[in-house]
Amino acid sequence: MFHHALRIRQEACIGCSRCMRVCPTEALRVTGGKATLHPGLCVDCGECMRVCPQKAIYIDHDDLELIKAYKYRVVLFPSVFIGQFPDRISENKIYASLLEIGFTHVYEVEQPIEVLKNQIRKEIKTNQSGMPLISSFCPAIVRLIRTRYPSLAANILRVKTPHDMVANFVLKMFEDKGIDKNEVGIFYVTPCAAKITAVKSPLGEKQSIITGVVNSKVIYNKVMSVADKIIPVDSSEMRKE
Repeated sequence: MFHHALRIRQEACIGCSRCMRVCPTEALRVTGGKATLHPGLCVDCGECMRVCPQKAIYIDHDDLELIKAYKYRVVLFPSVFIGQFPDRISENKIYASLLEIGFTHVYEVEQPIEVLKNQIRKEIKTNQSGMPLISSFCPAIVRLIRTRYPSLAANILRVKTPHDMVANFVLKMFEDKGIDKNEVGIFYVTPCAAKITAVKSPLGEKQSIITGVVNSKVIYNKVMSVADKIIPVDSSEMRKE
């Protein structure tokens, strides 16, 4: 069974069936005038949430307060997150704001992208199946293949996702400094239900080394609440850390 990040507010649902019509795995049904999710079929692609006119479908994520349980609080976010802010909020201000709201270390998940690209090239070069390889970057696609097209599962690239690669790098960095890994909390920021699911129920692993996942809207609002009062930090120096 997969963990599912998508939830339905039954009190808000009007049974319009729009979610049911767009679901690629037929995981939604309208029963008694309310939509219900069949967890064995859902791949958390988020199409149902996108079309719901009542906003009855939402993403369940970890509470930001969870970071307070750790001495070292690492935030990982995709670089596109920076582009969501108005021009007056510079990249350096965003980094400083993330520190202000409680994190101690800040990383963009694309930082190890060259390592990932090299590994993908290697996988393609050594592929002898005669079949094209399928990117494993999108967890919704990976779960869709497992659910609806299992014969294609062998063609999925066996490489870690960028957020997993950064998380492993960060944890190794702390361990090299003699810091107990139990003191380190690694939190991934994403708007994607499938990526939340991929952390909560990682394929091929018993448990992800990422501690928690927070919806990017929550972090955006937190950053916006402090950014105009923050003294910027040099984000380029933080990337070297």
